[in-house]
Amino acid sequence: MLLIAGIGFYLLYRGFRVWVRKPFTLRSGIGFEMNEEILEHPAVELLEQAGYEVVSDKLKVPLAFRVNREIVHSRLFIDYIAVKNGEFYLVRIARERLSIEWTGSGVRRELLPYLLLYPECAGVLYVDPDQGELKEIVLTTDEDEEETALKGLWRAE
Repeated sequence: MLLIAGIGFYLLYRGFRVWVRKPFTLRSGIGFEMNEEILEHPAVELLEQAGYEVVSDKLKVPLAFRVNREIVHSRLFIDYIAVKNGEFYLVRIARERLSIEWTGSGVRRELLPYLLLYPECAGVLYVDPDQGELKEIVLTTDEDEEETALKGLWRAE
């Protein structure tokens, strides 16, 4: 009985530690309805070749902001929603007139709204069908990268 109680206490303690260390994320509350009619496009083929399943076509997410006492409206466009290994990804297709500068500030300016609006998604996929490129953008911290690098050094030894 004492052994079973000890194991139960240990499992509760471990669960509490994991819960406390889990980063706090905001839930957006802005959902989206899947658009299941997926039209043929080179980007869809590129995603499928990379192992993603496209589950929704283009979506328009209406947004409203209160500025002082006036409501202003805008929209956010999501080209596709894809799934891989049970994780959802928002997809943006490259556009010639709206190119992204691949620096920290350029990625922040263009893609951070997607990552913050839907924190439950694993990331954003940026697809350039003309170049045959697919980039996965995930919001992370320098601490995560340093920890991963240290684990890699530890494994190499």
